[in-house]
Amino acid sequence: MRWPATFSIVCIATTLFACASQTSRVDEMQPYAMKTAQQRGASELNCPAASTQLLSKKEIEPSQTTGWYEYPHRSEFTVEVTGCGKSKSYLVGCDWRQKGCEAGPLPTAGTPTVHPLANELEPDAVRAAQQRGSDQLGCPAASAQVMRKEAIEEGQTSGWYDPPHRALYTVDVSGCGKKVSYLVACDKQTKGCATGGLQNTSTGVPSPLADKMQPDAVKAAEQRGSVELQCATMTAQVTRKEQIEEAQTTGWYEAPYRALYTVNVAGCGKNQTYLVACNNKNKSCATGSAAQ
Repeated sequence: MRWPATFSIVCIATTLFACASQTSRVDEMQPYAMKTAQQRGASELNCPAASTQLLSKKEIEPSQTTGWYEYPHRSEFTVEVTGCGKSKSYLVGCDWRQKGCEAGPLPTAGTPTVHPLANELEPDAVRAAQQRGSDQLGCPAASAQVMRKEAIEEGQTSGWYDPPHRALYTVDVSGCGKKVSYLVACDKQTKGCATGGLQNTSTGVPSPLADKMQPDAVKAAEQRGSVELQCATMTAQVTRKEQIEEAQTTGWYEAPYRALYTVNVAGCGKNQTYLVACNNKNKSCATGSAAQ
């Protein structure tokens, strides 16, 4: 079907306006990105007069999961902060809808980018794992080490960007000649972390809730993998799963309602691994890339 010439002109004009609008938003957020990097750099370099230099900037294309095209609303900047004979570079992520920016260390080559939220909640995750590990190992002096961490991008269903508020961790706890690994789920909104013992699917450890929600976890991983790998036909394999035993603080037993999974997704000659967090109360699962 051929559209009228006037319609084509309108489409072209609309597209050009959208592109110009998105570019202006990246430029609009640049001063906030520079300020955020300067504040963090001045603190870490112990140099209040530290100056900034923009190294790069780009627009982040959001995952299209709703069936409606979502225009980019996030930008990423690389900023070098210099002062007092020292320098440090930061990766700054900004969201024009939220009018806010977060600065994190610039990843080295081959190192996956970690969302600032995962760094922010890491001390809580370590503390939760350490407390459970100390009790389980019978070792008050047990130490904890984070092996993997990832923020969970929330499903965008309202038309407004919902920034991540949950993060997942793999934490090794060792002491008194013993060692145990945990999956830890932290939520910034509820200000709490829950731990689950890390078990391979082949161990045969009973986990009724994890078994029940596994199809939902696989579906969530396949959907995200299909978009990111640009492959309509995906296969998924669950390599780890664990239900989360909730902290008992009320005197009444609270049955588990959350489960965590590691899911490998493959298709079209590509593959990706995801951490998937499922909640039986709201019947939903959220995915995050399983960055080592």
